[in-house]
Amino acid sequence: MLKYQKGVSSVAFNGFDLLPITQIPVAVNMTQYPTFIATNVALAGSELSVNNTPMQTLKLLKVTMEGRAQDAADDVGNYLQGDGTSNGNKAPNGLSNTIDDGTVSANYAGLSRSSYNALKADVYTASTKISLLGVRNRWNAISDGPVQPNFILTDYTTWGYFESLQTPFQRNNQDFRAVDRTVAQTSGYSEQRWDGMIISKDKKVTTGNFFMLNLDFLDWYGLKWWEGQTVTPKAKDIKGNVYEDKIYSPGDTFTWTGMIKAYNQGTVNGFMIVGGQMVCTLPFRQSLWSGINGI
Repeated sequence: MLKYQKGVSSVAFNGFDLLPITQIPVAVNMTQYPTFIATNVALAGSELSVNNTPMQTLKLLKVTMEGRAQDAADDVGNYLQGDGTSNGNKAPNGLSNTIDDGTVSANYAGLSRSSYNALKADVYTASTKISLLGVRNRWNAISDGPVQPNFILTDYTTWGYFESLQTPFQRNNQDFRAVDRTVAQTSGYSEQRWDGMIISKDKKVTTGNFFMLNLDFLDWYGLKWWEGQTVTPKAKDIKGNVYEDKIYSPGDTFTWTGMIKAYNQGTVNGFMIVGGQMVCTLPFRQSLWSGINGI
């Protein structure tokens, strides 16, 4: 439910003054629907037969499933940066149509952004150089007392721009690592923070985009497939991937349906399905600065 305006105004009174007894509408229902994304795993029985011999070095089915699970996680990452219109508008909401002022998506959660200002995020699109003052202005636009953004997401290039803005004092005296903050480092950050917020970088983010988010009102609501078992993109046999790190692991979001045998082919096929929706209950508490091109 979205409260979009105040109710009947409060009044000062004395003695037998008449008090307000009317009511005006102040809220409307927001509607979000779950979406589903499927990634298939298909193998020919002939390939499985050749692999099922004493000469086997890797289990073909296992390695294929690991690789496809990582493909699925990568594709979901693309969806979550998108605008929800791909695959005939069946894709989940992405940051593009969620952190928006109506430019990308006129409607959100079944409501018109032009009718309800609370559905409009703070969006600053001027191509310009990033600055500490500019970041503070974005913070000011979506903050009110204790209601403040708590996470920053950007691309690698913009992350580097912001790194160079850190003051000489911070650069020479403050360590930004999460575990040990006692050792000073003189160049480069393993982690950046600004006003207590982690500044996270992701190569899925469009270059020049700087999201300032309040995660109290933005989350992914997962929905498991009705049957099957949980799978993960973590892989024993595929090295050099990011999914071993818990920050990139989608937890129990993926459901494996099991292999299905073709009725007129010597093949098998199964699906990894992730269900759910990205939901923002208060878009006006989110911000995007796009078009950043330097310092």
